[in-house]
Amino acid sequence: MNGNTVYAKTPAGQQEIGERKAGLDIRQRRLLILVDGHRSADELARLSGLPDVPALLEGLQTKGLVAPSGALAGPAPPAAAPAAAVPGPAVPVGDLRERRRRAAHAVNEMLGPMGEDLALRLEEAGSAEALGEWLERARRMVGDVRGKAALARFEQLLEED
Repeated sequence: MNGNTVYAKTPAGQQEIGERKAGLDIRQRRLLILVDGHRSADELARLSGLPDVPALLEGLQTKGLVAPSGALAGPAPPAAAPAAAVPGPAVPVGDLRERRRRAAHAVNEMLGPMGEDLALRLEEAGSAEALGEWLERARRMVGDVRGKAALARFEQLLEED
């Protein structure tokens, strides 16, 4: 397995996040949550802290839950509803996917496994308004768990690529 390969969830993988029907163990589930179509296998290994990421990715791929991002062909996902105003400026629809990705990444970085459900909600936010609401919850949780000083790092992660 090439460490530079970028993996994405398949439709079955996205469904597995909500339904938990594939019988994944905690390590497989954690890795599946981190797969976002932007991170390479090496990045996933670093971020997850799991020593056996290549084998786990292979297992997830065998189950049809992930695939190299270039292998996922087919129609583009339906466009999100027009962006609504969130605290601050309105978010263009094209930026919503990127903001959701960054938000989930920031929660994973700041809260680790305890933020798993929140990261999923952020990834699945269907509108800019919903994303704004979940981000406020994320800010409160980061402040409660990591302290108010950690909020600056959380905001920085939201802005990083």
